[in-house]
Amino acid sequence: MLVVSLSLAAACSSQKEPAEDAVKGLQTAAAAATPNIEQFAADRMAGVNDAVAAVKAKFDAEDYAGALADVPAAAATVTTAAEAAAARRAQLATDWASFAGMPASIGRIKSKVAELNAMSRLPQGMDRAQFDGAKSSLESATGLWDDASDAYDKGDLVVAVSKAQDAKPIVESLITTLGLSAAK
Repeated sequence: MLVVSLSLAAACSSQKEPAEDAVKGLQTAAAAATPNIEQFAADRMAGVNDAVAAVKAKFDAEDYAGALADVPAAAATVTTAAEAAAARRAQLATDWASFAGMPASIGRIKSKVAELNAMSRLPQGMDRAQFDGAKSSLESATGLWDDASDAYDKGDLVVAVSKAQDAKPIVESLITTLGLSAAK
């Protein structure tokens, strides 16, 4: 009985160091991936935390073999979440690039509004209420675009794209309302 206990203790202690290294490696990988996962794949963060915590709990309970056995699955969870975050980030970068013409469109709208504002009479088919609405919409679109640009400058692609998407239909509507061509 004593021999079995001693060999079991020796086996457990011989797995402690590899398990400790594996757990530390897993924790390091999760910590490195966490900022991107939180920003671009937040829905995956709980799974990552749970997987790492489960491995750490086995290690803390001195189930070194169990911890070692669970590290690959937990690492796969971290990797999958990191890949999802990278894909989302790439998609947001592509989405952001699609708004490259927005500043020029807003500039054209501002010029047209200034031109109409300087006229003594609005053109046929546009009344004062429409013009005032266009000016108000322009302020909204400009504010949204400024917020989008600020978010982009701060590295927050999620907010940048969201604000740009909010501004886009307003800008498109103004282009139509003011009789501007869609692309220039």
